[in-house]
Amino acid sequence: MFNYLKKLLVITLLTFIISVPAKAETVLNVTDWQAGVVGITDSYAEFITNFEAANPGVKVEYTQYTFNTYLEYLKPALSSGTGPDVFPLFPGADFESVYQAGHLLNLTEIMDDEWKSWLGESASIPDLMKDGSLYLAPQDAFTEQIWVYKDMIADLGFELPEFGDSYTVDEWIEIGNAAKEIGLDGLMFGPVESWCVWDGYYNMVQQLNPTYPNDLMLQALNGEVDWDQDVFRKPIEAYKKMHEAGVWRADSLGMDYQVQAWGKWIAREGVGIYCNGDWFNASAPVEHNTLDNPNIYKMSYPKISKDSPWTYNKATGTNAGININSDKRDIAIAWVRYTNSPEASEIFARNGVIPVALAAMDLDLLAASDNPLMNDGIRMLATEGRNTTIYYPHAEEPKCLYDGIMEVFLGVATIDDVIEKMNKCTGFSG
Repeated sequence: MFNYLKKLLVITLLTFIISVPAKAETVLNVTDWQAGVVGITDSYAEFITNFEAANPGVKVEYTQYTFNTYLEYLKPALSSGTGPDVFPLFPGADFESVYQAGHLLNLTEIMDDEWKSWLGESASIPDLMKDGSLYLAPQDAFTEQIWVYKDMIADLGFELPEFGDSYTVDEWIEIGNAAKEIGLDGLMFGPVESWCVWDGYYNMVQQLNPTYPNDLMLQALNGEVDWDQDVFRKPIEAYKKMHEAGVWRADSLGMDYQVQAWGKWIAREGVGIYCNGDWFNASAPVEHNTLDNPNIYKMSYPKISKDSPWTYNKATGTNAGININSDKRDIAIAWVRYTNSPEASEIFARNGVIPVALAAMDLDLLAASDNPLMNDGIRMLATEGRNTTIYYPHAEEPKCLYDGIMEVFLGVATIDDVIEKMNKCTGFSG
């Protein structure tokens, strides 16, 4: 009888244990557009391991998209109520539309003093703010550049410009012609990703801007000034000149940047890659990016002329927003806060990503890593010159500009056509 009761008790306990549901795991959904960016991917892998260890019962599901597919997913998901808990946005039109739709949590209202101290001045970047409050937390900083293989430049008989300077449009044509003679491209180019076109255009406009630091580009997009000026015409002429000279291959117009153009440059099919950035510091071919062989050189976009001022595109990269409708808001806040912490900043730096939360970091140590491209990125961020924004709160106007330049490339529109189109698109009335 005792054995029978004992067996019955064991069965009862087992039945009870099986019938009690396990405590549900809290899943935090985090997304971005950084597919293929090794430094970001490796950093996030460490973030997830550390964050899950510090928050038992929390699982971070991290999904990467390419730049072209990200917004196709994100905006419908947010509108349908199935959006991620944490998602980055580009400042400008994308940020504006998602903010206006009411999907973003006000970060200034929930940031504690320690968090603000990590970010320093980056806690008040105008491009990431609305009505005096921060809505996107910047994670990494970067400059956009052209990258070239030093040995290829030397083999073609050219000297590198001084650090901080860059080649002119005409010099790039010379390099492109020399490269073609040995079966190479001067520059790999992925203009299917629209930012590759208009970011370089913005840079060249600021080179010519007679009213700098006044942002003449912003005024033009606002429809406040006439596009029929050299400051807006000459950058299109420069693009047309390089395209017709074959600085990049003819089939570039069908290439995306992150996969095709980057992959071909990695394979050394081209001397340089047009429109790169510090977010690829860790993705460069290792054999060409060591302290013993720093074989990759960074320079800014082509100069309109020799006397054009040094002009850099400097910005933040991944800018994380929190879904205001998330039922895991507290965990989302803790995640974004962690990605700005000194611990996360050290992880970013170790993986070749320049952290934006630099206030608590030793910059001399940061700029003396074993990644030469990382060190050069820090140097370029600190180099004096014109600082060109790449983010504007416009959607249709940059699209008109992109379409117009691509039509010039394709030979179906003239520069005069584009100028006329831009005046109409921006509403300039004269």
